[in-house]
Amino acid sequence: MSPDRLRLAMELLGGVTQGELARASGLSPTTISLFLAGKRKLRPAMEVRLVEGLERAFRQRGCRLDTAFFTADRSR
Repeated sequence: MSPDRLRLAMELLGGVTQGELARASGLSPTTISLFLAGKRKLRPAMEVRLVEGLERAFRQRGCRLDTAFFTADRSR
C-alpha cells in the first residue's frame, strides 16, 4: 500500500479521519500520520491491520473495498 492509495481510500470513505481509521485498524494515529507523510513504512502485519480497518470502515458505509487495488503497490 502506498500513502497515495491510502489517501484515496480515505477520500472514498467520505473523508474518514486518521483517528477513525486508527480505531478501525487498531493502529495508532501517529503511525497512520507518519505513513501518510512518507516518514514510516508499514510492516506487513501493520499493512494487514490497516486494510482490515479500511474494509470495516467501507462495510459500515454499505460499500465494498477492492483490497487488491490498495495493496498492489509494493514499491514502498
